Formats: sequence, structure tokens, C-alpha cells
Amino acid sequence: MIVVALSTAWVVFVLAYLARIGMSALMALPIADLASLLVAISTPLLGLWLVSGVMGQRGELADLRKRLGEMTSQSRHILQQAEVQPRAMLEMEAQFRRGLAADTRRLALQDLASQAAVVGERLGILKPDTIDIAWARFGSGDTGAFVQSFLNYAGEHPDLAERMGEAVVRDLTARAALAGFVRRYERLAGTMSDDKLALETLDEGPLGRGYQLFKAAEAHALNPPSDEAVSDTPT
Repeated sequence: MIVVALSTAWVVFVLAYLARIGMSALMALPIADLASLLVAISTPLLGLWLVSGVMGQRGELADLRKRLGEMTSQSRHILQQAEVQPRAMLEMEAQFRRGLAADTRRLALQDLASQAAVVGERLGILKPDTIDIAWARFGSGDTGAFVQSFLNYAGEHPDLAERMGEAVVRDLTARAALAGFVRRYERLAGTMSDDKLALETLDEGPLGRGYQLFKAAEAHALNPPSDEAVSDTPT
């Protein structure tokens, strides 16, 4: 609008100037002077419109750069989202797997406690009141509450494994629970094969030592000495 206004004003000024000179005087000018006059009249308009065009192109270029910058920013945002979403999905999957593994281990530990409780109750190592206390301790987080009674008893009776093996030969329920404890512990330890610290903690803890005791008792039950009399496990 400014360029058009300036151009209009210039044209009006030129026409007024030419009208003052007069058409006869204008036509009487030599060709060279007439050409110079036309150049003088048109040059400001050309320069004005040239400057206007350059400024317009600069504005368009600036607008284009701005749009390109916005598109680049949007593209980066889309790429970031494309990168974040798979990571989030992988993290959710990893959390789900960790939760599932934790639930599986919790069930395995509960099954170990149940099997040990059956063996202890059948062999008389665990009394009813002792079992209730052991379950309370297990519920509070003491996973070795049941096998600890066997370990304490073994401290006073070094031959407990042999005596347990002899006793479970006559008690199929106790024998099944004993074998179930051994198999469940081995499966649980297998799930920790990639975590050496957790596996070492399990093996060296009450459950690991209880497993060694139960494993020895199972081996003795499978291959009892022929020259020994079978005796009950003392309570």
C-alpha cells in the first residue's frame, strides 16, 4: 500500500510537471533530452518497485524459514515420540516381566514353606503351635521360618538327614512333600541363574541349607542302608 501510494503521488507529480511544461514544449525536445526525461521519470518508480520486490522476497524467505523451522521442530517432536513410545513399551514390558517373576518366586517360596510344614508336621519336628508361629514369621517376610526348625534340630542331631530319610520311607505323604521341596527349590534356583548375587544369597541362606538337608534325606530314602534298622525321628 505504501509503494502504491508513493507511485501514485509520483505519477501525479510528473503529470503536473509535464502539464506545466506543455505538450508542445515536450515534443520540441531533442530525442536525447526526451529519453533522458523519460528515464528520469521512470527510474524512481522502477527503484521503488524493485526495493519493494526485494523486501517482499525477504519477507517470504523469512516466513519460509519460519515454516521450515516449525516443520523441523514438529519432525523432531514426532521422531522423539517415535523413539519414546517403543522405550516406554519396552519398560512396561520389563516391569510386567519383573512383576510376573516376583509373583512366581513368591508362589514358589510359599510352596516351599508348605512342603516343609508338611514334612515337619508328619515327622513331629514341628508342633501345631510351632507351625502357627512359623506361618506368622513367613507372612512377615521370613522365608526360611520352616526350614530353620529343621536346621536347629540338625544342630543337635547331626544324623538328622539319615533319620528323616528312614522316616519318610514309611510315610508317603511326608516323602512326597520332601521330594516336592527338593524339586521346587531346584526350579527356583534355576530362575536365578542369571542373578549370581540372588542365587548365592538363596544357597547360603536357610532355604539353601534346608535344601541340602532335604536332598540328603531324599537320597537316603531312595537308597536306605540294608544293615540299619529303621527308627522313628525323635521329636
